[in-house]
Amino acid sequence: MASIHKDPRGKSPYWYCAYVLPNGKRAFRSTKQTERKKALEFCLKLEKAAASARAGELSEIQARKILDDILESVGASKLKTETVSAFVFNWLKGKELSVSANAARHYKKAVFKFVEFLGERANKPLAVLNARDIEGFRDLLLSSGVSPSTAQADLKIIRRVLSSAQRQGHFVHNPALVVDLPRARSLEREVFTPQEVRTLLAAASQEWKTLILAGYYLGIRLSDASRLSWDSVDLANGVIFYTQSKTDRKVEVPLHPDLEEHLMLIAGDSPNGVLCPTLSVMRADGRLGLSNQFSNLVERAGIDRRVVRSSKSRTFARRTFHSLRHSFASALTNAGVSADVRMKLTGHQSLDIHQRYSHVELDPLREAIARLPRLTKET
Repeated sequence: MASIHKDPRGKSPYWYCAYVLPNGKRAFRSTKQTERKKALEFCLKLEKAAASARAGELSEIQARKILDDILESVGASKLKTETVSAFVFNWLKGKELSVSANAARHYKKAVFKFVEFLGERANKPLAVLNARDIEGFRDLLLSSGVSPSTAQADLKIIRRVLSSAQRQGHFVHNPALVVDLPRARSLEREVFTPQEVRTLLAAASQEWKTLILAGYYLGIRLSDASRLSWDSVDLANGVIFYTQSKTDRKVEVPLHPDLEEHLMLIAGDSPNGVLCPTLSVMRADGRLGLSNQFSNLVERAGIDRRVVRSSKSRTFARRTFHSLRHSFASALTNAGVSADVRMKLTGHQSLDIHQRYSHVELDPLREAIARLPRLTKET
């Protein structure tokens, strides 16, 4: 039977509880109580929990109830019992206030998929989640045809959600951290050569010429390019500035002469509103969206989109409108522009991310290698 004792060394003011653990070993634990009555009550409840566990009768819900009883007996607050769905949706609301609209959409999709996968389990306390739940979610994503990179991104978001729960005391360990992420095949965008961009311009409508020139000379994303307004264009000082929807970062880029001439051509006497009135009201994604329109334009121009298979049911085009952003960063790199200046122009905050956009041409590399001294033959 459990019993309480004073510290035999006389070093602690607290009563200690002696009881048998589920594995049969004798334990001696501090109750953190100085009152004998409270210490005994605490100790008896510990013994009850250990006995239930030893008999295989202690479920997680029962364990939480016993712990609540123990905490209540010493005047402490009960364990947090927020449900999975309540916590994740509250987390999502906070993210919608602190991240860009584009990032918030990604978070929302991942969270909704996770809650849908959990079903009734989403209405249980957060503490019931375990690694098997995360593994099941991962396996469901992959079996449903989602690419490994998308599944990896979704799982990273769930890791962030549960890390927040851990910091708030709902978990001792984040169950998502012990689950291996799917290996994502690296599929990189490729650049357009200057001649290919000229070919695209020749096949494009007036508004698409505006977007293509903006993509190539500003490194701007498609959704941001389509919403550019004349308020962002300072023709007098030869600059254009805008706020990136993905990062909320303000970017200012001097106008290249080709882009400046095009803007002067379409400006008219009193330019106002958006640069591309027809395209600005269209979505970037979807069957009739701007991304697909650009893909069709590339094919009409006779340019290879470099389509590869990313999974059993999905394909990946290495050349999209976003490739113009890669082309912009790469052209700056090949022209010898320093990394810090390139990052200011592209709006990249991470050098690691920026380096993925810098596709170096072989000629400068050959010139660099040619400068090394000959070792097997004197020059």
